[in-house]
Amino acid sequence: MQKLIRMAFILISFPTGSRAFLEVVSIISKFESLFLGSIHVPSPEKGESVFGILVKVDTDQLGAITGMLGKISGVKVKSAVLPINENNS
Repeated sequence: MQKLIRMAFILISFPTGSRAFLEVVSIISKFESLFLGSIHVPSPEKGESVFGILVKVDTDQLGAITGMLGKISGVKVKSAVLPINENNS
């Protein structure tokens, strides 16, 4: 059975200037082929940075990405998922 490919947005928050940034970049670079786009918004006045990443994945891949990111100290991760379409293209 073929897995349903979905479009998902992953939101990653971490302290500005922390080592977490390097760990986040290391992990997301492993999944770069799944990316459709990304945005980085630093917020020095709040002491945090936010990455937003649009990906095209199945639920196992999404779980792998968010699970790895969620294990990094100081990192918060949320994702939102939508089906691409019924014929899975």
